[in-house]
Amino acid sequence: MVQMNEPNRIIQLDDATIGHIAAGEVVERPAQVVKELLENSLDAGAKRIVITVERGGFDLIRIEDDGSGIAANDLPLALDRHATSKLKTKEDLNSIHTLGFRGEALASIGMVSGLSIASRPGGEEGKQIRMIDGIKAGVEPFGMPNGTRIDVEHLFENTPARLAFQRRPATENARVVDVVVAHAMAHMDVGFRLLIDERAVLDVPATEQMADRLYDLLGGQAQSMLSIQAPPADAQAPGEEEWQGWISTPDITRGKGDDIHILINDRPVASGPFLQAIRKGYKTRLMQGRHPLAVLSLTLPPSEVDVNVHPTKREVRLRHSWRVLERLERAIAHTLESVPTEPDAAGGIPGLQGLSQQQVPSIQEHFKPQTVTPTPAEPIDPIAAAAGTTPIVLPREQKPVASPPAWAVAAGAQLNLHGGEAEEALKPSKMRPQSSAPAAQNTLPGLDEKPTAPALSPAERSLHRHAGQGLRSSPNDESPLGEVINDLPKMEPLAQFADSYILVQAEDELLLIDQHALHERVRYERLRNDESIWASQTRLEPLQLDFDARQTVRLKAAQDTFRTVGFELFENENGWSVTAAPQLLDGDEVVPFMLDLLQDTSEDGAPLTTVDQRKDHLAFLNACRGAVKANEKLTLPEMRRLLDDMRRIPNPWACVHGRPTALRLPLDALDHHFGRHG
Repeated sequence: MVQMNEPNRIIQLDDATIGHIAAGEVVERPAQVVKELLENSLDAGAKRIVITVERGGFDLIRIEDDGSGIAANDLPLALDRHATSKLKTKEDLNSIHTLGFRGEALASIGMVSGLSIASRPGGEEGKQIRMIDGIKAGVEPFGMPNGTRIDVEHLFENTPARLAFQRRPATENARVVDVVVAHAMAHMDVGFRLLIDERAVLDVPATEQMADRLYDLLGGQAQSMLSIQAPPADAQAPGEEEWQGWISTPDITRGKGDDIHILINDRPVASGPFLQAIRKGYKTRLMQGRHPLAVLSLTLPPSEVDVNVHPTKREVRLRHSWRVLERLERAIAHTLESVPTEPDAAGGIPGLQGLSQQQVPSIQEHFKPQTVTPTPAEPIDPIAAAAGTTPIVLPREQKPVASPPAWAVAAGAQLNLHGGEAEEALKPSKMRPQSSAPAAQNTLPGLDEKPTAPALSPAERSLHRHAGQGLRSSPNDESPLGEVINDLPKMEPLAQFADSYILVQAEDELLLIDQHALHERVRYERLRNDESIWASQTRLEPLQLDFDARQTVRLKAAQDTFRTVGFELFENENGWSVTAAPQLLDGDEVVPFMLDLLQDTSEDGAPLTTVDQRKDHLAFLNACRGAVKANEKLTLPEMRRLLDDMRRIPNPWACVHGRPTALRLPLDALDHHFGRHG
């Protein structure tokens, strides 16, 4: 007889277990503790806040403020779960005006640390209460000025599992700075002082001007930031939301979006949902994979935003998110119209592509029937027609067409007739003049009517134009490559045609090789895998770094990583300086590279994507600049060296731009062309 297992009985968890579960959600790391306590101080109306951190916050976190304080009778209640002064009824959740509201933070912190709260409201004496590992003590007198002081000691000491997953103290210090800076941006009328291991890393006074606050927090880089302005048409757009803030010019970028700060009703929130709108606002002014600096503040009715999404309160939901994002995109685009920068027309260069623009129809176009209008004949260039080429369209006068407001255009891109999301508008194709006489391309077998390779992009043409300036590197003077790694046979150069192409015999094939394209590819593979370029080179004069508080603390945490890639750093009372840097970095490239690398090292063990991207980028640029050019005579030994190197690279058939390096003509095809078969 089969015996059935009895079901596990449901039991009510005890308060200690419930508290530890709640603490696991609210208290993720020391920086989260600082965030919760800062928000309490700001909700209390503090105008001066001092934050003290020791050993990444694991030994001590102290927050002192001059806010309204906590009444002595309320101190024991403040340590209970779901006890708060910021909500009265469930209806208050529909319109939250404060940073904190859950009533969980202090109780959760007290479960995983030694917590003490001392407070003195105006006109009363100071009182203190302690809570150690979830156990409350009595209220005691405590001498102090008006305000509140909270001490958190030995964080996670009673939860070894959580402690084991924490980062190094230096990494946590950097996270704490991020939190303080974010709240300092949101509350410029409050002064902030941050001490880490008894050293002041941030001390910003209260101010009435956001420009002053940004300069205090971001240093000199804030001077080049632009105040965003919404287009005039947006004044008629529906909605009460309003964007304010500052963005960097397109020439100041970072490899990640860590320097984009989003504030909603003075609450710092995650920037992820806003990144696409920001990039759309910059259009083609940003290179692929690059992000601007931005401090953007959104003001809207509290009923339009839901902050009760996650215990950390970093994630929010907006009632009209598409409308808010479109407003942001238009404000950024309108602001940048006054900046004299050219779009990044980098074509197909890896890592340099500009973002494609999309022509969006107006909202009225979604409600109009589609009709086909015959296209009138275009004027023809008579000289082009006589030459037998495709007619070249001459420009004709364009009449201005009235366009609807940008907000209406944006709305039309969002909705269709059925209330769903409309299909994206197709990017119009551009016609290129092409030869109408294919005879010249059919003289040899294997040649198509259309060119094998696309035309170079403007950025690539510029690169090739500048490539002719400076010293040319002879193939015979370059370091040898490794072993033969492809199936190419030994090749013998026969001749050089037009000082640009090498005729080559390769067993039963005739190759026509573009000498510049091949040498470019060979140089790229050599430079990409040359670790010696990361060797440290001592500077004649140390480079003093003008880093802000966040960057300075991150640099201190990541200095060992910087040394592994060729940097030598020195710290004194004036800050950090660079005494040596990798050979591959020019003088103006040192600081931007370091800033990108700092973002890679913001978490322990993160991959150094910046290093690999830098290798690719520099190898790409220098491969073209040092390669032999078209219309340049080569000696027979140089041609032989190029052909030998061709057998030692993984992809010898394409240059770094993706264009072919060689045209292959098999002997059978030549015999067929000249009638030697059959």
